[in-house]
Amino acid sequence: MKDFFRRRIVQPILNILKQGMSPRKLAATVAVGSVVGIIPALGVTTILGTALAARFRLNIAATVLISYLVQPLQILLVIPFIKLGIFLFGMSEFRLTIDEMMDMFRMDWVGALGTLWVANLAGIAAWSILSLPVGFTLYFSFLPLFNRFLPVATVPVEVTTEL
Repeated sequence: MKDFFRRRIVQPILNILKQGMSPRKLAATVAVGSVVGIIPALGVTTILGTALAARFRLNIAATVLISYLVQPLQILLVIPFIKLGIFLFGMSEFRLTIDEMMDMFRMDWVGALGTLWVANLAGIAAWSILSLPVGFTLYFSFLPLFNRFLPVATVPVEVTTEL
């Protein structure tokens, strides 16, 4: 079972990640994919990851794969990001207990959706504030690791002799 997992899941993922990338590009790919993968807005990771990978000339497939691999963290961090956004923007009137949200939906579901939309925007704003420091930290954390374990591509040198 362990060999099957390694051969069918781990090795193909590693092959995609190592495919023609320098350690710097791979560290940037992991950092961008990880940061994009935890955005507290469900359904935008693929579009945002693809756009950022294309803009910075990273491996698009690897960036999206990394963002998908960290999506369990996205689910775990949605509420903390929203609470941080509410705190940062002084929106203390928002409550996030399940009972209060259910009461909001019972009374006025359109108003509840609007309230939760604004709270989610506060969470996205908190994510955007934290994304650059977290991204740079991930990049500079993974760079020495990838420099050590990935082979450095050698560029053939052309030798010319002039007579």
